[in-house]
Amino acid sequence: MNTPQVQRLRQLKQLGTSDFTYINTTHTRFEHSLGVMSFAGTYLEAIAKRQPRLNITTKDIVCVKIAGLLHDLGHGPYSHVYDGTFRKQLKLAKEKGEWLGQKFDTKNDCKCPDPMDGWAHEDGSLMMIDAMLKHLGLEIDESNLDEPLKQVGNGINAKQFCIWNREDSNDEVGYMPNELVLTSRDWIFIKECIAGGPLPPLGVSLEKFKDSSSTAKMIGRPDVHKEFLYDIVSNRHSGLDVDKMDYLARDTIRAHGSNCIADLMSKLTEKSFVCWGNMSSDEDEPDDMHMIIAYDSKMVQNLMSFFEQRYKEHQRLYTHPKTQKTNYEICDIFLLAEPYFRIISMNDEDDDDEPADSIIKLSISRAMCNPDTYLELTDTVLDKIINTETIELKPARRLIKKLRSHEKYVKCGDIIITSEIENLWDMTEDEIVAEILKLSDEDMTDNDSTNLSSDDIIVDKGKIHHGMKDKNPVDFMRFLPKQHHMKLLNHPEDLPIAIPIQGDRYRKPDKFIQKSVRVYCRSTSVEKQNQLTKCYKEFTDNLRSQQTQDSQFGLFEVEEEYARPPPSPNTATLPSVSQTPEKYGTPKPDNRNNGGKRRYDDSLSLFSNVKKMSKAVSTNR
Repeated sequence: MNTPQVQRLRQLKQLGTSDFTYINTTHTRFEHSLGVMSFAGTYLEAIAKRQPRLNITTKDIVCVKIAGLLHDLGHGPYSHVYDGTFRKQLKLAKEKGEWLGQKFDTKNDCKCPDPMDGWAHEDGSLMMIDAMLKHLGLEIDESNLDEPLKQVGNGINAKQFCIWNREDSNDEVGYMPNELVLTSRDWIFIKECIAGGPLPPLGVSLEKFKDSSSTAKMIGRPDVHKEFLYDIVSNRHSGLDVDKMDYLARDTIRAHGSNCIADLMSKLTEKSFVCWGNMSSDEDEPDDMHMIIAYDSKMVQNLMSFFEQRYKEHQRLYTHPKTQKTNYEICDIFLLAEPYFRIISMNDEDDDDEPADSIIKLSISRAMCNPDTYLELTDTVLDKIINTETIELKPARRLIKKLRSHEKYVKCGDIIITSEIENLWDMTEDEIVAEILKLSDEDMTDNDSTNLSSDDIIVDKGKIHHGMKDKNPVDFMRFLPKQHHMKLLNHPEDLPIAIPIQGDRYRKPDKFIQKSVRVYCRSTSVEKQNQLTKCYKEFTDNLRSQQTQDSQFGLFEVEEEYARPPPSPNTATLPSVSQTPEKYGTPKPDNRNNGGKRRYDDSLSLFSNVKKMSKAVSTNR
């Protein structure tokens, strides 16, 4: 569709700032959207050919393809930076009232609309679809779902807004069969395919709507036998859909030249079917039967490999340290510009005498509230900021010049969360910064210019998983053994039931999620960078040591019903034993009786003897 909403995707890089790390990753959201549209059609047409009794119509295929084309219309500048990291940092800036030494005052935005709570790019896509239809002079009419779209302006004739097929049309001007006209129900179906579920009420985000445990049902394709159509673009059951397959294949080829995912896509197309499946994860719950996309049982290892590849790419591509620190630098530019920079939109199609009050001016964070303003918010926003003359935007312009000169933030520490340091993950970013600053203050004099400040430190808490957080995504998939393949030709009501495959029948990773806490330094001072590296290591070492001691002492703590009497001066106090072998210190008298509890210390002689005995036995063998 040649509309400004779709063409805007040309100005959005698919991988945001990853081209700073992998120079070839400059492909756009437009390319990805075309790929999803094409693959969605190929995928669904292959299923329709294998299972003709599913009654997959031409309109079904076209609607799913349109959903693939439009699913990313709501993305902001620099991919997930806008609806992810930026919105999180924005909340912190509002709470502090300043950012990087500059006052953060958003009182000028009091007349602007408030963004939806929980807004994400999927919400933006739904808004931009409505704006696109309005641009074409059309509108969804919820009171007449099975009729052509409502005509609201000059543009495409709603009765001719259809699937063009010369064989089904005749020479009469303006005539088109009703089954080929795109109705309001069809466009609600397209939006539901993108949302991955029922549409929320106006003004409510998809995230909040899903958390509300609403019982809303699908409107676009209410027939239970068409339910599987919703899992092509956005699979709500397993997360495996054509969107993920396309972007993983496209991104890995651009970044590494690898085509392993592209090779897998053809196998998935050939070995996927529509079956019934019980999607309940609890045996005690009633049956939760759905018409789903299932796979040949022999594909289970390939599917596990797909999710492992997703995990791997999040490690080395999507959350690469070089990419992440660039993302934070972009966020800082946005936040420094937020109180003073405005995205301007106006309707140039109207009269030239348009009054000034009809011109819309919104800040970067609120541009997503208006489709016309959002249309102007792309990756070119940095060019717009740097070309301003506003004195208050000087810090933002200076930071843009540093970014383009590759004066980047520096990673000073990276800790993967294990059982030894779980308490680090439980701390907030502000608490971690406070502990690092405390160590820095203890290590430095008051007049030392290398002493760290809170503005120097960025704490990045990240999760990498296989698609279902700490769960195995293959557990949410269903498979059909070969002996049941003949039943795929049955009527939809009599299709076979696909089943899960036990985890012991295929190779899988030991864990499905990895948590990490990184720290970056904004300052270009090498002394400050070294100081942050040193303090973060000392802080994490202290946490690890403390957690180890707490866990070991907790196992060997003895409750006493009475207070232990003090030892006699003439009685030698025997050293006790500790379960911490790395603390081989000089034996000390056990004179600790804290609150009716005592802890056992280590004994050098005992552990030395045990060590010698073990060595002797090993030598004799």
